[in-house]
Amino acid sequence: MATHRTLHGNLFSTPPPDPLRDELAPHHETQPEPGNPTRLLIVVLIALFTLAGLAYAGGIALDRILEQRRVEARMGPKPQLARLPAIEVPLGSVRAVEMQVSLVLAPKVEPDRILRYQDRIADRLFQTIGRIDSETLTGPGSAEILKARIKEAVNREAGAGLFRDIYIERMVVK
Repeated sequence: MATHRTLHGNLFSTPPPDPLRDELAPHHETQPEPGNPTRLLIVVLIALFTLAGLAYAGGIALDRILEQRRVEARMGPKPQLARLPAIEVPLGSVRAVEMQVSLVLAPKVEPDRILRYQDRIADRLFQTIGRIDSETLTGPGSAEILKARIKEAVNREAGAGLFRDIYIERMVVK
């Protein structure tokens, strides 16, 4: 049998493992070393601070949701709007009125039922508002006159009963 020797000693400092003997020899379970108590304390504190931060953020979100519900209970839900495109109507030769209008829709009416006629409504507004005198649009009651003309145009082009109110978001007589 050949020896496993080299110039520096044996090739194996310990004898090679014998697979048959390893199965027969009892294995002793090694106990894990106890963890560092400082490290454990840091991990627990980080977990507690994370949970506290999540609870605080959840409380803020819940408060905002409840506040929104209180406002809706007092004032009712936000109205559904159909925003007509901004238009500028010339008044005579020098002046013009620029306006942005939204319609508060009736219940169960989709904005598309009015917005599909927005070009025709704009054309009708050009015709009717263009005939109004510029002094009438700068005087008292001009918003009511404008709302009446918008109501006529929408009812004629899209149909009656589709909206409840008219919001004039911007009206500038130049």
